[in-house]
Amino acid sequence: MTKYSHSKLGTFLQCKYKYKLQYIDKIKADLETIEPFMGKRVHETLEKLYKDLKFQKVNSKEELLVFFNIAWNKNWHEDIVINKEYTAENYREMGKKFISDYYDHYKPFNHLTTLGLETQDFLPLDENTQFHVRIDRLACDKEGNYYVCDYKTNSSLKVQEDLDEDKQLAMYSLWVKQKYPDAKSVKLVWYFLAFDKEMISERSAEQLLKLKRETLHIIKEIEACNNFPTTTSPLCHYCVYKPICPAWRHEFALEEQQEEALDGKELADTYAQLDTEEKRISKEKEELKEKLISFAQKENITAIFGTDKKISITPFVSISYPKTEEFINLLKEKGVYEDVATINTQKLSSKVRKNELPEEVISQLSTEHGWSVRVGKRRD
Repeated sequence: MTKYSHSKLGTFLQCKYKYKLQYIDKIKADLETIEPFMGKRVHETLEKLYKDLKFQKVNSKEELLVFFNIAWNKNWHEDIVINKEYTAENYREMGKKFISDYYDHYKPFNHLTTLGLETQDFLPLDENTQFHVRIDRLACDKEGNYYVCDYKTNSSLKVQEDLDEDKQLAMYSLWVKQKYPDAKSVKLVWYFLAFDKEMISERSAEQLLKLKRETLHIIKEIEACNNFPTTTSPLCHYCVYKPICPAWRHEFALEEQQEEALDGKELADTYAQLDTEEKRISKEKEELKEKLISFAQKENITAIFGTDKKISITPFVSISYPKTEEFINLLKEKGVYEDVATINTQKLSSKVRKNELPEEVISQLSTEHGWSVRVGKRRD
């Protein structure tokens, strides 16, 4: 039986190449970044808080901070990457503040009953597929309401609209409803520790059924996928596979002063310089074009003569049309649709790349492979 998780599905949607490295090639990356390191230590500390409470041991805030520091020192290593202008100690102090604020906010921690910590279970989606359920803390109250709790240590606060569309905790609520049929409601709770803020969302039965169908659709897409391109985004700077990724590997080779990498840098610099010059010339050309049109209109002429060349100035009409079903039906009704309709080659190419076309269609196509070369900022 195939097993999937929210992070596994998210990785595929984020970057198919990363998915291939992590889940197909099963490459273990040595790179570890500071944000998940700090987050893991905070999660461990809050887990200890509620685990000890089950045994009627109430830790003081100072005891939890000592535990956090010990866990930090035990797991720390010098290869942890810090991408921002802050130090490891800045992150350590931030983690300590998260714990302190949470402790002061929720003590004596008795408004809910804890049913599970860092749960490890699977939700069946169909006869062949299971979804991994790992809840930071599962709790309930005396009225029969269940709470799927998630601790967030990131520095951004989500808006309610985003949380109402969140898929991870919503999938977990499916498992809760199956596991605990007595649940009157399942509330999804996020603790944004950087803001000492708690936010809640719920899902209807219809929403959960739709989410289950969407999840199975993504899984089918994964299982049919045979092309795993890279996708660059700001998330790349937190990716453990960045040093071996084709989209970033050259940057790391440059840092090591590899000779072949320096040759590539020279080529890139020359191309970028020419591209900048080309854009400058293009801008000047557009400005001259406007002046030529103004001159031709003023003099009521259609050609302007230079020393060796002449510039023709002729008007044209650019047509746009409504891309609606009503307009297409109108063209068909008037008998002109076949004369003006064309295939969308961009969409066709996209489906070819994604292997989304039947073999009978692909066999009728002739493909020409090439390379796109563009200039962008160093930190795309």
